[in-house]
Amino acid sequence: MTPAPREPRLGPAEHSLLGLLAISSAAGTGGIHGYDLQRHYTDGALGTIIRLEPGMLYHHLKKLDRYGLITTEIIPQPDRPDRRIHTLTEAGRERLERWLRAPVRVTREIRLDFLLKLFFARRLDPAHRASLIAQQRTVLTELEASLRDQIAALDPAESDDRAPVLRLRQLQTRAALDWLDGLEKA
Repeated sequence: MTPAPREPRLGPAEHSLLGLLAISSAAGTGGIHGYDLQRHYTDGALGTIIRLEPGMLYHHLKKLDRYGLITTEIIPQPDRPDRRIHTLTEAGRERLERWLRAPVRVTREIRLDFLLKLFFARRLDPAHRASLIAQQRTVLTELEASLRDQIAALDPAESDDRAPVLRLRQLQTRAALDWLDGLEKA
């Protein structure tokens, strides 16, 4: 029996492209050109979260197309390079929805992945924003407790290089929780 093919691994850049294509689809504009996508990473609020250079943008678009998460329509233009219009597929929409609904699992992913999720939740499903924050709070609260337990279990008589690392991770997690409190109040 052949194992089922694994779902392709997508990073923040690919998820952000799926999000932009979903916004374009929701606005009824259909597909979107790579140049128009690029402007979101340089001129818009999205660029404060993630930077994506043109070469990498097109690399990620080709990857998403290869996996069937988007389609790319090539429109010939006389005396100019062909125009490529990118559209989200149903598989791409489902993949984006799953990503948007899941909190990040580690504190270091707050800075990029979670901020992207908030950005797209606000634009695609504003009602989900509060739920996303609450889910993230639960994950980080459990992580902070785990870190506290790990620190308490360290043998203070031994020189342990893990203590400073665990304390830093605990402080970062606490800071992220305080930041989430501010989001809930806003």
